[in-house]
Amino acid sequence: MKAANIDLHGHTLALEAPAPLRLGYLIDTLLTGGAERLVLTFAEAVRGRSDMALTVFVLSDLATPFLERLRASGTDVVLLPGRNLADFGRFRRLVAALRDRRIEYLHAHLASSSTLGAYASRLLGIPFMTTLHNVRPSVRRIRPGRRLLQGVAMRLPGVNKIAVGEAVATAAAGEIGRSGCRVVPNAVSETVVAAPDARARLRSELGLADDQIALVCVGAIIGQKAHEVLLDAFAMIREHAPRAVLLLVGDARDTPRHEALLAQAERLGLGGNVLRLLGMRSDIPEVLAASDIFVSSSHWEGAPVSLLEAMANGLPPVVTDVGENALVLDGTGAILVRPSDPEALARGVIEFIDSPDRAARTSDAVRERALGRYGVATWVERLLAIYAETGHRRDWHRPRADVPAPKLQSRKASR
Repeated sequence: MKAANIDLHGHTLALEAPAPLRLGYLIDTLLTGGAERLVLTFAEAVRGRSDMALTVFVLSDLATPFLERLRASGTDVVLLPGRNLADFGRFRRLVAALRDRRIEYLHAHLASSSTLGAYASRLLGIPFMTTLHNVRPSVRRIRPGRRLLQGVAMRLPGVNKIAVGEAVATAAAGEIGRSGCRVVPNAVSETVVAAPDARARLRSELGLADDQIALVCVGAIIGQKAHEVLLDAFAMIREHAPRAVLLLVGDARDTPRHEALLAQAERLGLGGNVLRLLGMRSDIPEVLAASDIFVSSSHWEGAPVSLLEAMANGLPPVVTDVGENALVLDGTGAILVRPSDPEALARGVIEFIDSPDRAARTSDAVRERALGRYGVATWVERLLAIYAETGHRRDWHRPRADVPAPKLQSRKASR
């Protein structure tokens, strides 16, 4: 590519434009989590840009809706499945793939990718970034060997960190080493806003009557999400609003927990069409549009993308006061409750059911908040500014004066 320039005599000169940054994104899987959604959002946002060439490396070969959509966007995707974190063969394939694509900057999401990416980048001399998505791991037990590998990786020289919110940065202060991190809030794309006809179409597909109140929860069936608390709350909600139904969207990777949830639902009399376990969906925006209230009973979170997507579709939220939820929802009229309190969660939902005017006002407020403060364009520019600041090259980047790179936080400042 060539760019035009003018010399002192008015002659037009042809100059070579800088080569695009060869950027790699590395992630554990492309299931339905918030990190996976952000990778897809970034890929779609930078599609067609001349200043970068993106490759997404995935430590899995699972066929998922997000993988299909990523490939459909024209993004270069490399699948690198392996047995476990210590699979040296996969590590060698990762190093070879990074070298083959001549990656100049690597950005990892989730624990395994951050660990392997840190070591691979160190070996190849590639600038490296990892995003911290949560205030704590989503599993209670991590094997000592894995914990050691992760701990050492995060303290390697040159490892840059991004936290998706202030709460995440504060919680991670003791784990990320002396270099601290930058805070870049998550984003939500306007593409997740469902079409105007989606509500009627999906409600018909799901067999929902006009007078039924659909509650929706989006998240994998894992311990962090506390679905058992949600089911207890839903049983109370049904006593007050017998026409309420609960839609659970997310993969059931934890089979024993999934089976326990089904047994709990049977004990609570939530069988039949009252509780719908929809599994992984490629049409989450449409499911949100078909719903009336967004609920989350999580024990802990970072800055959940599922909440932002629900807000963008105008769903009034009733969520636990964890992670960034209070900051994201401040002043919108959304209802926050303490974790592990099904009675409080039920009361919050019932309040919206009994107060349609409040629900409508909250719907408008959260939609405006999501698509305004948490828009994609500014989020992308913040990330690019960090890549330019912390990478080996800056010639590819034209910084926007109104979107400077987020400042590096010290451990002391993040406490």
